[in-house]
Amino acid sequence: MEEAVTNGPRPTGTCWCGCGEEVGLRSFFLPGHDRKAEAALIRLEYGSVAQLLEEHGYGPSGKNLTKSLRDRELG
Repeated sequence: MEEAVTNGPRPTGTCWCGCGEEVGLRSFFLPGHDRKAEAALIRLEYGSVAQLLEEHGYGPSGKNLTKSLRDRELG
């Protein structure tokens, strides 16, 4: 039997938002803390969601985010 190869992050037992709280062994975040971490990262790296979108070419004068996601999901 072949050993499974796992790529990507693995839960550590500590919430990844940086609050330091313990979480279940299969969890990365306490409830709602994923959004807290997401908002903090966007603010630190881009300043705002609008700046994040613009940085990646999305927005009224750029690519359509909703259409791009739909196209990817339809594959």
